[in-house]
Amino acid sequence: MDDRLAVVHVLEAASSQDPAQVARAEESLKTLATKPNFHAMLFDIFADRSIPTQVRWMSAITLKNGIDKYWKRSALHPIKLAEKELVRPRLLMVLNEDNPLVALQYCLLVAKIARWDFPRVWPGFAEELLAHIRSIASDQSSPIARRNIMEHNALYILHLFVKTLSARTLAVERQALRQTTPLVFAVLAPIYAERISQFHEVLVRNQNQISGNAAFFEASLPLLKSIRFCIKALRRLWVFGYEKIEKADSSAQAFYVASIGHQSAFYDVYRTLALDPGSVPDDYQQILRKIVLLYGKMYLDFQKYHAVRFITVPCAKQMLQWYWQQIAAEGPRMVTPPEDPDAAGEPTLEPLLVQGLELYKNVVKNFFYTADDNGSMDDEVKRCRQVIDGEILTPDVIAKMAELLMYYYIPLKPKDLERWQDDPEGWMADEESDYWNFDVRRCAEHLFIDLVSQERDRLAPELAKLIMQPDEGMANGNCSPTEQYYRREGRYAALGLCANDLYDYVDFCQWLRQHQIVDSPMGVVKWRTAWLIGKWVVVKFPVEERPRAYSLLLELARSDDLLVVRIEALSSLMRCIDDWDFDAQQFAPFLHPVFECITGVLAKVDMPETRMRVVNFLSSIVQRMQREIVAYAEPIVQLIPPLWQSAAGENMYQTTILVLITKVVEALGAQSTALQSFVAPLVRHSTDLNDPAHVYLVEEGIELWLMLIRNATALDTSMMELLQLLPGLLQYSSETLRKVLKVVEGYVLVDAVGVFRAGGPAIVEALHALVSDTSLTTRATAAGYNALNIIVQCVPFDIAGKSIVDSNALWTAFTCIHDRKEAALALVHHAGFLSRIAVHYPQMFREFMSAQDAGQASVFTEHWVGLFDDVGNVAQRRLFALSFAVAVATTNDGILKALPLMMPVWNEIMSDTGASLVYFSDVDDEMPDDYGDVVVAENERRRKLLSADPAHKFDIKQVLTDSMSECKRLNGADRFHAIVAQVDAAEFEDFKNQLN
Repeated sequence: MDDRLAVVHVLEAASSQDPAQVARAEESLKTLATKPNFHAMLFDIFADRSIPTQVRWMSAITLKNGIDKYWKRSALHPIKLAEKELVRPRLLMVLNEDNPLVALQYCLLVAKIARWDFPRVWPGFAEELLAHIRSIASDQSSPIARRNIMEHNALYILHLFVKTLSARTLAVERQALRQTTPLVFAVLAPIYAERISQFHEVLVRNQNQISGNAAFFEASLPLLKSIRFCIKALRRLWVFGYEKIEKADSSAQAFYVASIGHQSAFYDVYRTLALDPGSVPDDYQQILRKIVLLYGKMYLDFQKYHAVRFITVPCAKQMLQWYWQQIAAEGPRMVTPPEDPDAAGEPTLEPLLVQGLELYKNVVKNFFYTADDNGSMDDEVKRCRQVIDGEILTPDVIAKMAELLMYYYIPLKPKDLERWQDDPEGWMADEESDYWNFDVRRCAEHLFIDLVSQERDRLAPELAKLIMQPDEGMANGNCSPTEQYYRREGRYAALGLCANDLYDYVDFCQWLRQHQIVDSPMGVVKWRTAWLIGKWVVVKFPVEERPRAYSLLLELARSDDLLVVRIEALSSLMRCIDDWDFDAQQFAPFLHPVFECITGVLAKVDMPETRMRVVNFLSSIVQRMQREIVAYAEPIVQLIPPLWQSAAGENMYQTTILVLITKVVEALGAQSTALQSFVAPLVRHSTDLNDPAHVYLVEEGIELWLMLIRNATALDTSMMELLQLLPGLLQYSSETLRKVLKVVEGYVLVDAVGVFRAGGPAIVEALHALVSDTSLTTRATAAGYNALNIIVQCVPFDIAGKSIVDSNALWTAFTCIHDRKEAALALVHHAGFLSRIAVHYPQMFREFMSAQDAGQASVFTEHWVGLFDDVGNVAQRRLFALSFAVAVATTNDGILKALPLMMPVWNEIMSDTGASLVYFSDVDDEMPDDYGDVVVAENERRRKLLSADPAHKFDIKQVLTDSMSECKRLNGADRFHAIVAQVDAAEFEDFKNQLN
C-alpha cells in the first residue's frame, strides 16, 4: 500500500504544471520502471475510479510507454511473466471507462499488448474481445450511455488490433489474420448492419428537420461512432483478411455490396447538413465526413491489392458510376466564381472527388488489366477487360470524361491564382511534388494523361482539332467570359499534359506563332505559355526554332509580372538546356539576359527550395555551355557570397552552391587558380571534421576541392593551409576515401616539394595507417599505395625519405610479403610500393634490406619475386624487374639466393618489351581529357609523370649491366661466379645474349 501511495504521488508530480517537479517525477518513473510489479501497480491505479482523473491518465500513459519498452521478452529489463499475468486477465474489464482522454490511452495500451502477445502468447485475445463486443451489443439492461461507451472502447481496440495485424508479414501472423477474419465479420457485420438500421430510423423520424435538431444529433452521434469503428476494422479485413477474395464469407461480401448504398446515403446527409453548417456540431459533421471517405479508402485498397476482383464483383459498375455522378455534378460548380449568386449550391467534398478520380485512373491504366508480354490473358483478366470496355469505359463515357476533365478539372482555379499572390513559391513547390493524389486538379491531370494515352487513336485527333482552333473561334454568344477562360485554360493545359501523345497531330511551333499569348495581360496565360514550352521542348521542338523559345521565356522571366511566371520561365529554360538537342553556340547570345533574369529572381524568392532550383539551373548552364561561360564567370562568382550567406543553416541549399562552384571551376580550367583564396574557405567549412556542417557538406566539399586541385597551376597559401585537413579525412569514411586520395595525389602533382614540406609527414602517417588497415578492401589498399607511390615518384629522397622510414610503411609492406597471410592480389600492392622505393630511393631500400637477417631476407625475396606472375600491367612488371636489379647489388645472402628466380623475370621482360617501354596514358578515367578547348591541367601533369617514370624511361639492359657489375664488385669475382653458378645455364646464357 505504501508503494502504491508513493507511485500515486510521483504520478501527481508528473502531471503538475511545475517543470522542475515534472522533471524530478520523470526521473523517478524511469527508476521505478524496472522494479518488479511496477506496471501491474500502474494498471491498478489507472483502474481505480477513486483516484483523480489526471493521475489515472498519467498512469495509463506511463503504462502504455512501459509496454512499448519492456513488454517484449527481448527487451532490456523485461516485465516478468508473473507480472504480465497480473495485468493481462484484467485488460478487458475496464471497457466502461468514460473519460475520453483516459479511454484513449487505455485502448492504445490494450492494443499494444495484443500486438506483442497475439497469436503466440495470447491466442484467445480476438475471441475474448469479440465475446465482449457481442455481449455489449446484446445487453439491453444497462443504461444506453454506458453501453455506448463500452461499445466504442471495444470497437476502437478491435480497430487498432486489426490495423496492426493487417500490417504483419510473417506467415504465422498472416495465417492468424485469415483465421480471425471470419470471426470478426460474424460478430461485427451484424452490429454494423444494426447500427445502420438504427441510424436510418432516427433519420426517418427527423427527416424534415435535421439541421439544428439537437435531439437528432444526440441520438445519432453514438451510432455514427460505432459505424465508423466498424468500417475501420471491416475494410482492412475485407482487403487483407482473405487470401482469395472470392472465397470470402457471405457476411463479408454482403458488407461490401451494401457499403456502396450506405456511402451514398451518408454523403446525402453530409451535403444536407453542410448547407447550414452553423447549426451542426463540428464533431458530428467531421465524423460524417470520415465515414464517407472511409468507404473510398476501402475501394482504393481493394483495387490496389485485388485489382481484377475489384472489377468483376457485381457492384463495381454501380460504385464507379456513383463516383462519376459526383465528379460530373461537382465539375461546373468547381469553376463557378465566388461572386456568382449560384455559388451557394451543394458543397464539394474534395477528398471524395480525389478518391473517385484515382479509382478511375487505376481503371483506365492498370497493369493487371492488360495482356502479358506474349499478348495472352487468362480468363479472369479477359472477363475483367470485357467489363471495363463494355460497361465502365464505353466510347461515350470516355468522350464525356475527357471533355469534363479538360473544361472543369484541369484548368487552374481561382484558389490557385490566390496562392500565386499569397504564397507563389509554396504553390510552385506543391506543383513539383509527388503528392498529386491529395489535390483534385492534379489528380484529374494524371487521369486525363492516362486517358488520352490509353485511348490515343480515339481522343488525340479530336483533341488536336480543339487545340489548334484560335481562341476567338471557341467563343460564342452563349459563353460567359468565365466559361471562355476555363475553356481556353483547359485546352492549353491539355496541350501540355498530353504532349507525348499529340506530337503527331499538333505542330506546337505553329500553334505558338498563332497565339500571341505572351502579350496577354493575364498572368495565368503567361504562366501557361512558359509551362507549355517546357513541356514541348523535350518532346518535339525543332532545333532551328529554339531561339524563339529562348526569347519568349526570357521575356517572361524578365517581366515585372507574377513571380510564379518568372520561376516557371526559368524552369522551362532549364528543360531546354537539359535537352539532348541543346546547342551551346545557339544559346550563347542569350547568356547575358539569362544571368540578369537569374539575378532578378534570386532577389525576389525567399524559400530555400526555390533558391536551390534557381542555383541548380545556373549549374546546368555552366555545365552545358563549357568554355562559353568563361566570360560570365565574374558575375557568377559575385553571386556566391550573398547566396552562401542566405543559405546559413540550410545544408541542402549549401550543397547546391558547392556544386555550382565546382562546375564553374571545371569550366574555367587553369584560370580557376585565381579563385583559390575565394573558394578555400568554403572547402574548409564543408570538409573540416570539427565543423558540424561537414556531416552534410563533406562529399560536395571534397568534390569541389578535387576539381580545384586538378585545374590548379599553382597553390596559394589558403590551399596549403587546407593540407592539415587531409589526415583526418583519410580516416573519415570509405565513401569519400577514393576522392580524398585523389586530392592528395593532385597536391603532390602540382607542387611536390612545397606540399610535402607543408604537410607531408602527417599525410604519409595517415596513408600508412590506411594501407595497414586489414579491414579495408583490396581496392582501397591499392588506392592508398598509389598515393604513396606518387609521393615517392615526385618528392626527392632527401625531403621525403625520413618521413617514409619513420612511418614504418617499409616495414609494413615487408612484413605483409614475408608473412604472406593475405591473398596474392592484395600482396601485389605491398610489393609494388617496395619496388617503387627500390627504383626511386635505391640507397634507402638497400639500407633497409641490409638491416634484415639473411633468413628473413631470403623468405621475403622469394615471396617478392614470386608475386611477379600476379602482376598484369606491363609497366608494373618492368618496375618489378628494375627493383629486382636494384636489390641484387648487395652482399646479403638471403637476397642473392633468389638470383635463379630473378633471371627468368629479366629475360622475359627484355624479350617482351626491349630495353625501354613507350609510356602510355594513364590519366584519371573520371576526368575528361579536355573541357572545351582547354586541356585539364592535372592530366597533363600525369602524362609528364608517366613519361618520366623509370618503368618507361630506364634502359633495363643498362640497369642490369650496372647492377650485376656492382654485385660483382661488392662480393668479389669468386663469390659472384659462385652465386651465378646457381642459375640455370640456359637462362644465364639467354640473359647474356640479350644484354649483348
